Amino acid sequence: MKYEILGGGRVEAATPLEIVEALREIDLQWIHSVGVEDFMENMAEGCKMQTGAIVRTDSLVNFLHDLQAGGFITPVS
Repeated sequence: MKYEILGGGRVEAATPLEIVEALREIDLQWIHSVGVEDFMENMAEGCKMQTGAIVRTDSLVNFLHDLQAGGFITPVS
């Protein structure tokens, strides 16, 4: 799976967990997040503050789906 990130950059990984981990590594704003769940919560809150988008954090798949729906990431081939 490959995604372009809003604002620049690209990530590529084989699983949803690897994609979220790659996003975490790229986005230095969240580098202090303790783990994946913490990162997802912080990023979801940031998305809501910036655009009002609701990003679910109950699963990796829902998180990535909502980031895509909000235009924060775009799948590329």
